[in-house]
Parts: sequence; C-alpha cells; structure tokens
Amino acid sequence: MRSILFACGVSLVSLSLFACSATVAAPQSNDAGPIVVADGGADAALDPACEAEATAIREGLEAERAKQKVQHAVVALETVRCKARVFRADDPTSQDTVTDDSLWRIGSVTKTFVAATVLNLAAAGKLGLEDTLDKYVPTYPNAPKITVRQLLNHTSGTFNYTNGDEFAAALAANPKKVYSGTDLLAFAAGHPPAFEPGTSWDYSNTNYVLLGLVVEKATGSSIGKMIREHALQKAGLGRTFLAGEEPVTGAMVPGYQAKKDVTNIYDPSVAWAAGAMVATPADLLAWLHALYGSEAVLSAASTKEMLTFVPRSDYGLGVSFVGASTTLGNGRGLGHGGSIFGYQTQAFWFDDTKVGVVAIVSDTKGDPNAFSLVALRAIAGQ
Repeated sequence: MRSILFACGVSLVSLSLFACSATVAAPQSNDAGPIVVADGGADAALDPACEAEATAIREGLEAERAKQKVQHAVVALETVRCKARVFRADDPTSQDTVTDDSLWRIGSVTKTFVAATVLNLAAAGKLGLEDTLDKYVPTYPNAPKITVRQLLNHTSGTFNYTNGDEFAAALAANPKKVYSGTDLLAFAAGHPPAFEPGTSWDYSNTNYVLLGLVVEKATGSSIGKMIREHALQKAGLGRTFLAGEEPVTGAMVPGYQAKKDVTNIYDPSVAWAAGAMVATPADLLAWLHALYGSEAVLSAASTKEMLTFVPRSDYGLGVSFVGASTTLGNGRGLGHGGSIFGYQTQAFWFDDTKVGVVAIVSDTKGDPNAFSLVALRAIAGQ
C-alpha cells in the first residue's frame, strides 16, 4: 500500500457528501475533549437558533473525533443566519499546539485554485481552453491531442503519476527531494494513456501538474504567483499558500498516519499544482463563497465553463458535483475533496441555501465526510 495520496475519487454512497469517505454512521457519545469555536459575531452568539446549532456541532464534532480516534478535526460552516463559524476538536491528550490560525494541508482542493487561475487566464486571452498541450508541453505523450479543457476535467487519458511504482519508490528512497513539475511528469510519461483524449474520464493528478506547466509557459510566471494573483487576491485570502512555491506564514496542524507525525515527511513539491496548498479553515470557507457563491473570482461566463460537467463523472473544470439527494435539504453541492499524507479534506458550497461547509481531519485514515454531516445535520435540526 502506498503511503501518500493526493487524489480524491468522485463517487457517492448513502448519506455521503463526497467521495474519499465511507458510509456514514450517526455520531456516538464520547467523553468530550477541548472544543474551540470562532463564532460569526455577536449576533450569532445572541441568536438562540445559532447557539443551538453551535451546541449540536460542538457535541457531534467531538463525538466523531473520538470515534475516529484522530488527533484533530475542524469544521468551518457558513449559513445565511449565523454567518461564518469555525469549530475545532482536539484530542485532550495531545501535546500539539493548534489554534484557529493554524494551517492544514488541503490536498486536491488545490485543484479548485488552479482551475480558477486557468479560467481567468483564458478569459484574459493568455491561453485557450481548446489549446492543445503541444503548444505548452510539446514533448508529453499525446500532447497534440490533449486540450487544456481535457486536463481540467480529467478527460485527457493521462496516466496518474501518483499511482506508479516509480513514484512510490522515489519517495521511499529520498522523501525530502525537491521536484519540478517536469520531474513529476517523468513518473507518468513512461506509462501508456488510460484512453484516447476525450473518449472517457479518469481522475489523474498528472493533469494538474501539466496545467501548472501550461500556466507557467503561457504567462512566464510561476504557478504560485499566478494562483495568488488570479485566485487568492480576488477572494481576499491571506492565509492560503501553495507550499513549496512561496513562503508559508504560520504553523501547521500536525498530520498523522498510523500515529506517526507525517506533516513534513515529504517535500511539498511532490504534490505541486495537483495538491500542495495549505490554508486555514476560515480562508477555505471564504474561498467557497467567493468561487461558487459570487462573481468575486470568476465572471459569469467563466463560471458557466467551470460548471460544464462531464457526463457520468459529476466533474467539471476543477469542481465536483454532488446531487441534492445526499445533502440533507441543501440542494446541489459544488466543491472538491482532498487526500494527502496526514490530512483529509472536504469543501463544498450549496447554492440553494447559501451554505458552505469545510471539514478537515489530521489523519490519512480520517473521514471528513462524517464531520461534514455533523454540520449539515445540525443546521437541519437533526
């Protein structure tokens, strides 16, 4: 079994908000550990309905954390009535220093930032969604047949480099090695395509490594700088970073795998544009609202492009779609999940109810879906 992940499958199970999760059971009662809540202001604190929600989330969050036997878990929730709030549960025996300003690795939620950056560059005429890859990375196999759009929506057929034995062996041999995007492509280029471009769908981290290189070729700037300019600054985010590409200001919440701290076991460049970003839960929640609930990041035309979903995949341009039947009355969900060594993340926006939910667990085996459901059940009064 490989020790590193930064992908997230796109399948649903009963009462499961997003993939990378198992069937959800109701939270069980456990002894409460420390709970930290950042409230949405005085109005929320004085509103009995908001306080009842907060109480339910506090109790459910700690119960689920204890059930999963994880060190740290956080839920960030935005509702129209109660605004944005962050709830955190930490193991009472933990010696870790964790605050609301601590950063969490968000894995493949990184792809939402890369996609928004590409869409804004396309709108500005710096590149085209129908451009073929040979314009930017001419030596990659099948480059003349692969479009930027196909990279964004995973219909390119590229082999997923994180699935290869070569990648696993390289990590084991030198976990602290710093990789370039071109280095990462070498792990995939020797494998045959999964299918001819445009004929099927398969989630591949290689697509977003290629997009990082496309952006850099099209702009002459680093992908980190372009994400900051075309995504983070538009959303007003100051606590979100592409690790390895720019200085990261702030302490990380420790991430665990088999009870071992793996927060910094690998250099972040192993995930690069496919999954190296870190953020505070509050920033990630604000990103959901800015990207899916407003035109702060994308124009209406670019949003329409983003929400063009591949049939039978529920995946658009860097965004996953969750049907209303699984969201406890909140309607369609838009967002992404992320898995990376030591962390599991889920981030979704529900436009019908203007609700945003972020759930992050500091353990490779953690189930963020269960924590998302704690929040959704609380606002549904269940």
